[in-house]
Amino acid sequence: MFPADKPRSPGTTDFARPIEPPRPPRTIRLMAEYSYLVLHLPRGTSRDAARRILADHAEYGDWELARLRLNADGSRKATLRRQIIRPVRTL
Repeated sequence: MFPADKPRSPGTTDFARPIEPPRPPRTIRLMAEYSYLVLHLPRGTSRDAARRILADHAEYGDWELARLRLNADGSRKATLRRQIIRPVRTL
């Protein structure tokens, strides 16, 4: 029996499906908040020195590199970020 030969009730199609209500999310995660630090490294700074500066900020200040821009004049602009942790009251 072909699909066209099957008896159908009036007003239905093969593509019609019952609409289900959306499921509520199990957990709602808020976006993390960050604090930012912008470093301007002059054009005379070597790659190795810039790497050491950024590594020190990452290791001792818990910063992570968000963006690094190398300008046409050779200077660098590094944007570092770290997550702001806000404790939640339990009382």
